[in-house]
Amino acid sequence: MTGRAGVARAEGFAWRLRGHLYRRVRDIGSVPTRAELTDQLDTSGTEVDDALRFLAGVHVLVLDEHGEVLMAHPFSAVPTPYRVETATRAYWANCAWDAIAIPLLLDTDGRTPTICPGSGERFELTVTGRRLHPAGAVVRFAVPVRDFWDDIGFT
Repeated sequence: MTGRAGVARAEGFAWRLRGHLYRRVRDIGSVPTRAELTDQLDTSGTEVDDALRFLAGVHVLVLDEHGEVLMAHPFSAVPTPYRVETATRAYWANCAWDAIAIPLLLDTDGRTPTICPGSGERFELTVTGRRLHPAGAVVRFAVPVRDFWDDIGFT
């Protein structure tokens, strides 16, 4: 299928893949691999790869150098200093901002014991009842928002 219909079909599949990927992360706490997505969605590796590249192009995902999902915002596919613990499972966040977002996205309470990158001091970010604790917590971004996607892994 080519032309607009083919593009619409491919983009539709990409958005369905995104929904599947996020449900999978929510339910088991880890980001699926390309091979797992291919099996779970009963499709070809080419279709999965095309969908992942599309989603990366619209800044929904970040892929590593092998085309695997590295970040499915706010979730990380790899361990980071931001392990978000909920009552049912744990998730890796990409940064402090994402560690706050995960419990809010999942509509649950969560805690993230971590270390301040600036001072080296240990602290805990907690989201309880959709409120952040400590109340005076500050998340500092090392680069301006307009430049986030220049190197989202660093940001």
